[in-house]
Amino acid sequence: MSDTPPRLSEAEGFIACPHCTIQIPANASVCPHCQQILQPAELPPPPDSFPAWKPTSDSAWARYGKWVAAAGLVFLAFLVLFLVYRRGVAYRLRVVSDPVLPVQVEVERIKDAVVLRGTVTNRGDDIPDLSLRSVGVIVEFAYRDGRREKKTVFSKAEFRGEGALLRGETGTFEVEASADGLAQIVLRSEIVDLGSRRRLIPPRGR
Repeated sequence: MSDTPPRLSEAEGFIACPHCTIQIPANASVCPHCQQILQPAELPPPPDSFPAWKPTSDSAWARYGKWVAAAGLVFLAFLVLFLVYRRGVAYRLRVVSDPVLPVQVEVERIKDAVVLRGTVTNRGDDIPDLSLRSVGVIVEFAYRDGRREKKTVFSKAEFRGEGALLRGETGTFEVEASADGLAQIVLRSEIVDLGSRRRLIPPRGR
């Protein structure tokens, strides 16, 4: 009787025949030793194969999956509400460029109001105190329902009266309006003729 073939390592792609238990190639359909036909159900899985992963009661997904899904739904709802909120309260800000009276402005939302704080610099002729001319900033508020509101506010330098700016000086201004339904804010600076009886808004804190 011939010697039993040496047993090969399963790592080399061999498995044990279910009939004679001799090592055979893992992909063989007939045992070369006992000549038995190997049914697919009889073939053990190759040594390098792994069963498909299925969640079990002890897996992390089974324990925390429902919380992950709930957190995803909450985040999606928050994102939708954020987009709706932005659409409802967002507005455009446009500053009309003027090289003689350049304006810098910041907008802050405080509850149901928007507050504009900024500066205007005089790069043109002097606008002294006790003059019928004044440096003003005209602010137009446009609302989604068609309403429009215009306000004119004086600039205020540190040592001068309202609207008085000498060449090279910078004055500050502040103005507020309702934020409900606000669609656009437009600012422009100009020299206001006080003799025209235009209604002006003095700086806050005066």
